[in-house]
Amino acid sequence: MRVKLSSLATLTVCLLFLASSAFAGTFSIPVANYSFETLPVGGLNNDCSEGGLYPGCAYSTGEPIPGWTITGATGQWTTGGYVGNPPAYDGSVLAYSNGGTISQNVIAAVAGETYTLNVEILHRTDVPMTGIAQLTLNGVVVATATGIDPGPGKWSDWTALFTATPAEAGEELGILLTSNGTQGDWDDVQLEASILEASIDEPSTLATLLGSSIFGLAAVLRRKLI
Repeated sequence: MRVKLSSLATLTVCLLFLASSAFAGTFSIPVANYSFETLPVGGLNNDCSEGGLYPGCAYSTGEPIPGWTITGATGQWTTGGYVGNPPAYDGSVLAYSNGGTISQNVIAAVAGETYTLNVEILHRTDVPMTGIAQLTLNGVVVATATGIDPGPGKWSDWTALFTATPAEAGEELGILLTSNGTQGDWDDVQLEASILEASIDEPSTLATLLGSSIFGLAAVLRRKLI
């Protein structure tokens, strides 16, 4: 009998735990040309190989970045090891800005969803780290990515979080890449959404669930003892 009552107590605790838990689901949101591997028509229009010193180094100026909206001095770059800079984080091409903006609207915001932006930002070997990654809503910045600068010549992951309110539902959620100087560099732009799928947190619900569980389990034990 002692073992049976112990089993009942264990099951009751498990039911309480499950009843008070919230289950979160996370899914990826497609970002157009997220790794900047799709090049403008004609490719990168500038050579920075310096006579073979940096093989494969090339970049674009005055050209569109497919999938993105740009303003000012921006482009795509294959480093070729230029002055010790590492290759792109994902693939062979990254995006850069000399004070311009690189942006795209991605999805209509859903109330209650939390959006997570992850972007790799490069601290170049030859200039300070100036890249900024942000989330926007109808073009207005709502979150700025934070991270740790690992020092010159290294990539690091920067993250921004934003949760949409009911009043913001349906507004355009976007990604904005900017720099506050020369030169910002980005790669592997990822966006995820997390949503609360189920939650049983009302006291009355917990009491009903607990009461019915104990009653049912006690009835089963009583029948086994008779």
